Amino acid sequence: MTPTPAGTATAKAKPRTAMIVGAIVLVVVLVLGTAFATHQMKLWGDATVPDYTSWTSSGEGISAEEAAQRLRDAGFTVTIEQQYSNEDKGVFIGVKGIDAGAKLKVKSNITVLESRGPRAVSSDDSSDSDSSSKKKTSKLPQITSGQLESIAGRYSSGDVAVSAMPIGSGSSSSSASLATTQQGHSRFEAAGLYLPVYLAANSAGGSAQSEATTAMSGMDNNAANSAVADMGGWSAVNSWLSSHGYSDTSFNRNFGDVAASQAGYTNQSSSADAVRMLAAVDAAGGTNLMNVDIASEGVSIPSGMSVHAHRGMGIQNTWNYFAIVETNGHKAAVSVVTQNQGKTVAAQIMSDVLASVNDSLNK
Repeated sequence: MTPTPAGTATAKAKPRTAMIVGAIVLVVVLVLGTAFATHQMKLWGDATVPDYTSWTSSGEGISAEEAAQRLRDAGFTVTIEQQYSNEDKGVFIGVKGIDAGAKLKVKSNITVLESRGPRAVSSDDSSDSDSSSKKKTSKLPQITSGQLESIAGRYSSGDVAVSAMPIGSGSSSSSASLATTQQGHSRFEAAGLYLPVYLAANSAGGSAQSEATTAMSGMDNNAANSAVADMGGWSAVNSWLSSHGYSDTSFNRNFGDVAASQAGYTNQSSSADAVRMLAAVDAAGGTNLMNVDIASEGVSIPSGMSVHAHRGMGIQNTWNYFAIVETNGHKAAVSVVTQNQGKTVAAQIMSDVLASVNDSLNK
């Protein structure tokens, strides 16, 4: 009998092994390819809420139905809810309770707000000689980006940002009603901005919440830093900010840590993010915690307007104002952030903005 060469069995085994390896690789490629394809088709995973703030009348001015379809295309289910507003019937006016840029599970439901047009209310016209009851249209306050830009542009094209929006009862507090200047989403030094800590601590509860309340009421750096520590540090706060769509804001050092600031660790935000945070603070009942007397620092406050404010100053000659104002039964959130302008100019800018917002709220 002729012996089989030792190499023959090995030679036969190699093609079989190669076929098995090839089959495994093919299966892995098919699985990964299927996973990628289904994810791209928005069948699973997370999806990002589009920046719907540009879809309103101050931007594209699309219909609620078109906004709903864009959100469906982004991977969400949509419910349309009608609300009275200054806009024409059928116009998209915002999204309910979800910020642009937020990350949600695919197929999460988003409520699109559709304008029903202005609400007609009954009012007695006492100046009418027959004192008859008449119908008139009640218009919600409207603050425009143009009116804010006309103020900021008088001072600086790059070192001043202003944002404002009507908030509270009778106004839409969605991001859709946000008015802002060209630098509204630019990052500035977040001097005086305790709002992220307060809002994140309200979500966390416990000792962090009580410490954050102390920080808000007294602009207390130590209380704010303690609240942050109780929540797990700045990474926890930044995670909360990201998940709630505050994409212009990040904190990397404790309040009052001059050495860290000089070493390049920054706390930054935008006027647009700050105004949305102010609206959230008002909704959470925290307005009365903001009580800095900005009038004593040179800010002119219109007659009849109540102002609840914080003020901050920092590196790059930063002077910031964050305020919730009310007049004529209407509220607004206002944010003025500046650098390289100084105290006197910043106070004048805030004075001009308050006067303009006061006119809007009294119309």
